[in-house]
This record gives sequence, C-alpha cells and structure tokens, in this order.
Amino acid sequence: MENRRKRWYDLFGLLPRNLGRLLLWLGLIPIAFIIVLLVYAWRADQYELDEVLAPLENCAAYDRNGQWIGTLTDHDRVYVARNELPDNLVNAFIAREDEAFFDHGGIVYSSIIRSICRNLTTLSYAQGASTITMQLARNCYELGGKTLDRKVLEMAVARRIEGKYSKDEILTAYLNRIYFGQQCYGIAQAADLYFGKKVADLTLAECATLAGLVRGPSIYNPVYSPEAAVKVRNATLERMFECEFITQEQLWQASREPMTVAGEREARPGSYPILVISRELSDLDCCDEQEGTSSIFVMTTLDLEFQRMVEEISEPALTALEVSPVWAGLPRRVDNQLKNCVQAAVLCVDSRKGDLLAVTGGRSALDGVDRWQTMVMPGDLFTPVVNLCAVDQRRTVIRSSPEVTGRGVGFNTVIETAQKAGYKGDLPRSPDLYAGRFRAPLSHAVNALYLIGNDGRNVQISSVRQVGTTKKNLVMVNAPSPEESRREILPRESAHLVAALPPFRYDERSRKTSVNVRLPENTGHFSAVMGRYFTVFVWVGFDEPDEAVYKKKGVASALAKTSAALAGEVYDRAEENRRKAVRERREKEAPAEQDT
Repeated sequence: MENRRKRWYDLFGLLPRNLGRLLLWLGLIPIAFIIVLLVYAWRADQYELDEVLAPLENCAAYDRNGQWIGTLTDHDRVYVARNELPDNLVNAFIAREDEAFFDHGGIVYSSIIRSICRNLTTLSYAQGASTITMQLARNCYELGGKTLDRKVLEMAVARRIEGKYSKDEILTAYLNRIYFGQQCYGIAQAADLYFGKKVADLTLAECATLAGLVRGPSIYNPVYSPEAAVKVRNATLERMFECEFITQEQLWQASREPMTVAGEREARPGSYPILVISRELSDLDCCDEQEGTSSIFVMTTLDLEFQRMVEEISEPALTALEVSPVWAGLPRRVDNQLKNCVQAAVLCVDSRKGDLLAVTGGRSALDGVDRWQTMVMPGDLFTPVVNLCAVDQRRTVIRSSPEVTGRGVGFNTVIETAQKAGYKGDLPRSPDLYAGRFRAPLSHAVNALYLIGNDGRNVQISSVRQVGTTKKNLVMVNAPSPEESRREILPRESAHLVAALPPFRYDERSRKTSVNVRLPENTGHFSAVMGRYFTVFVWVGFDEPDEAVYKKKGVASALAKTSAALAGEVYDRAEENRRKAVRERREKEAPAEQDT
C-alpha cells in the first residue's frame, strides 16, 4: 500500500459515502453563487451609466428611404428638474411603485423572495418585485424580455446606478423616462397630454392618476377608460394614506374628484403621415408591451418625395374648383381659414404590396382631422361586396339593383363577407345593407375595394413596417410573409370577376381600372385609379355637407370631375416618375455592363 500524505478532503472518507457527497455539493453551492454574481457584475459593468441622465429623444418616424418625417407627438419631451416635481407626485409614485425607495440600495430582497414564491406557485410571471431603480435600469438599457436572466441583470445594473447617483437623481430620471401610453414618454408629456397642464400644476388626484397609469397605460388610460382610471387612482390614494403621505381628509376629497381630462387629443404636427402612423401604432399596441424602452423610432413605407408630389397636385386642384364660375357664392379658402370649405383626401398605395406611399386627409393637418376616418355612406362602393357573394354562390348579379342581388344571398352571407373585406363594427340587417345606406369609416370601403382589386389576396394597406427603440433594437416587424400575402381572404376567382363589374371600369388601352361614385346623402364623391404598380384613392366633399350646396347647378358635377381628375393626375405623375427612375437605373447599369 502506497504511503502518502493525507489531504483535507480525505476527511470525507471517514463519513458515510452519501453524506460525504452531500457535504461536498453543499460546499460547491456558495462557490457557484459567487461565480454567478461575478458574471452578472461583469455584464452590468458593460453598460454606460451616463445614459441614465442622457438627453431625451422624441419618438420619430422615417420614410422608406430613411428620411425623417417627424415626431409622433406634438408634446415635446421636456426634462423636469427635481425641484419642479410636486411632492404629491413624488409621494404617489413612491407609494405605488416602491415604498422603501429611500431606504434600499436598489433591491428589496424580501420582495424578490416573495416574488419568486408567487411565480413558482402560479407557474407564471405573475409578480415582478421591481424597485424604481430597477425600472429605470430597464428603461435606460435593452436588457431583454421577461426572463430570470433579465431580472438578475436588472438587479446588477440597479446596484451600479445606486452607487453613482443620488436618490433624487434616480427618481427624477425615472419620472422623465417612463411610458404613459399614446406614444407619450415622461411626466411632462403625460401632464400635458392627459390634463393639459404643466407638471407643477397637477392636483393630488391627477398625480395619483398618473402614478396608477404606468401600471397599464392601455388599461388605465383616463381618456379611453375613465372608470378603470378612477379605480387605480383611488387605490393609489389609499396607498398614499397608508404611507402617511396624505391625511384622511385629503384622501376623501381627492377620491371624489371627477375624472377631468384634456380629452382625446391627436398629434397635430402639420403632417398627415404622422396622424396615420400614430393611429396605426395605437391599433398595433406594440408600445404598451415594451415597458423597458424609452422612445421609439418607426420605419414606414411612406415616400416623402411621393408625398410632396401629392400635396403639390391636390391644393391647386381645389383652388381651381373654388375660382370656377360654378363656385360663385360658396366658401373659399382664405389663407388657412378652411371652415366650410371643400376638402380632399388622397391615398396612394403600392398595388402589389399594400405599402402606403403617400396620404393626405384634407387640406391642412393642423385641424387634426383625417377624412379617411370620417363616417360616410358607402353606397355603390359596397356593391362589389354584394356582387362577390352572388358570384361565389353562382347566383345572378343584377347590375342595376344590388338590393335584388343581395336578397338572393341573404344578410348573414353579405355581413360575413363584408367583415372579411374590411368593414368592422355592426352592419344593418335590412335592405339598406345591400344598398350601402349605412354609416362606416371611409377607410373601410377603401380596404374592401383594394382587397377585391387584388383578387381577394391578404394584402393589407399599411404604413408601419418596423418599430424599434432609440438604441436601434427592433421591437416589431409588421410585414406579412410571402405565404401569408398569398393567402386568400376572399374567393380569388369570384373577386377577379367582380372587379370587372360596376362600379369598376377597366380600360383596355391604358390597362387601368377606375371607380367614380357619388356617395349617398351628400357625403362626398369618391374616385379610384388602379394599375399594375399604383392604386390611388381620392375623396372630395365637405365636413358638414349642406344639401343646398349640392342642389346648386353644376356643383355636384364639378365635385365629381375634380375627384376623378385629381385621382388621374396623381396616378399619371406616379407612373411618370416610376418610368423615369427605371430609365435612369438602366442608363447607370449600361456602362457597367459594357465595362464588364
């Protein structure tokens, strides 16, 4: 037997085999724990802490060529200093988000343990246990999704932030960065958007409302969900009372205040593309899910050169109408005074992909009104939906009477097909359905016509393609796959046949399809030109139609001619620019081929 010097671990040989192994493993756990801490400390050290107090950026949109379109809100991001923050606002966020904020070092370990136990029992991410510093960390840096790895890294970064900045600096940075819904970041934007006030002028009830809002910007929005906002406001006030920030009397008075907000306010930056992008982002709800981002950028399908061309054509067309003899005695535009004046909305789309290239919703975006969202009676624009149902069932289409055609199909089939085509909301179950004598947003009629014109394929009109953070990390890509784009929403053969029936008119010589319709009850005139590369939709009419105006001799005819001419001119200019670009590209490629 070999003699050797005894080692310390030989002591484990004196113990029962299983007990020795257990003690060995237990000894390795602290070592592994220290290694994990060192790894996360090293990862946290890779983030630049100056970002915490870096200048704030507005959410911005860019066109398909990377050109800046504008900011997504007219509420500029303003940095509010600590001495400008009302005590009630600070106390509301402390009570709601982090009661021990001024006592901990960035992490509350008891809350972390409680959160782990809760999540294990529910087998879900039910509770996060984030302190204000941890929330600031994920708002400043891209730390990943809701995972255990992100939570640990968040804690490590929070410890670094606590080591460099004071509590007041951390709290001020947090309030200037967090997301309050409706593309609104920071307390200054929130106070202006929801209450039309400066931060220093917020009341106790308003401070509690904003503190509760950050828990769920879409759920507790005081504009769209006032009852939910009141509920979370009162819960915040209760927490403030429990923390002894307010008295019983203040609680009683503030909890009984009515929810008075500035109202639903659209961004009005003088740009229709921004109005459309903002609305589409709200429908996508991609911002509310990104609690860890601070400002976003949006890459769109719009083309600023195309947009300028449309605007250059549109206004002169309406001006020519207003100076014509038939318009004598009717309202005309004087400078920016547009009340009761005729309006025009133009929509230009890539015929193959559904990419929105240019859009105007009227003569000036300063009024904040997008006429594509106004309620009109589709009238003959709804006829293709009725015809599609009849063709698909091999029934006779009565061209002069969609009511007769519709009766042979039935309400259920027509309503189901209309909803697939893009008409949302309740539709009437009466003969008015077949005649299109019901109210619907003009955009719904446009979507249906575009879908039928594309043989029923799943090609949706959209302007938003990518959404990312200001750190250039993508949050969402809004582009269907080729397989999804080829999917039929409506029967392809039936849609192809219906596109050859009125109100569609196909020109063999120019290979263009046109639509010209006067909408019922004087809700405007609609025109469309559809070609291989571009589709142009135009609406011309009044915000408050006056029957007397339409009865005036020549007015209805002049509106119809203006609508059709505007759609045709925009389409022709678009085609001309496309051909020019093709020629220039070929001229550049020719020398290169010769050199090769």
